Amino acid sequence: MSELQYLGQEIQQRLGSAEEKGRLLQSELQTKMADLEKRYAKFEELAIEIMTDVIDPRMDRLVSFFDNAKLLDRDDAGKFFCIGQFDHSARFPASVELTLSIAHDTEIKTLLLVYDLGILPIFFKFEAHDQAVFPLDDLDQKQVAEWVDEKILLFVDTYLRLEETEQYQQSSLVTDPVCGMRFRKSIASAEMKHAGHTFFFCSQICHEKFMADSQRFIAS
Repeated sequence: MSELQYLGQEIQQRLGSAEEKGRLLQSELQTKMADLEKRYAKFEELAIEIMTDVIDPRMDRLVSFFDNAKLLDRDDAGKFFCIGQFDHSARFPASVELTLSIAHDTEIKTLLLVYDLGILPIFFKFEAHDQAVFPLDDLDQKQVAEWVDEKILLFVDTYLRLEETEQYQQSSLVTDPVCGMRFRKSIASAEMKHAGHTFFFCSQICHEKFMADSQRFIAS
């Protein structure tokens, strides 16, 4: 065998080995993709079930307590997103968006529940993001529901802080014309229009005193 023949055989052997590795890799990739497709189908089925049975009804219940809140349509929010928008109002002077969504890891072996909260403007620290991880093959829907409930209650506690934070309430503060007390307009016990002005009262007692002698308190 000549040196050229030997070299040719060595090249051919290496090319054949590389082709075999390529075929094996291609087979592995096809198997992996088939497995991923199967896992995604399972993820999608579970995600739809969780959105329908857990997240959507809870978010719908949440926004029902607030006149300034609404849920985005699924077409606008996304297939596995539930977004609640809370508009700026006298009681809650900020624009707020709460999102509960479902995702998966790269290998589609775990299901991720994701909590995102945005508040504008921001005058205090709050938990803007969190997530929980659940195994796709052994998902406990009760634990999922408990996590969602916990996050919705966390949101409520955070949202109510808007009423207690001075920077948000500056434009909502009023003064009782009788006792001089400063308080949020939203918690006034009574209000009345008089002489072209609206007066707010911290209690019915002050309201009654004002009605009995309004000129005295206006003058003072």
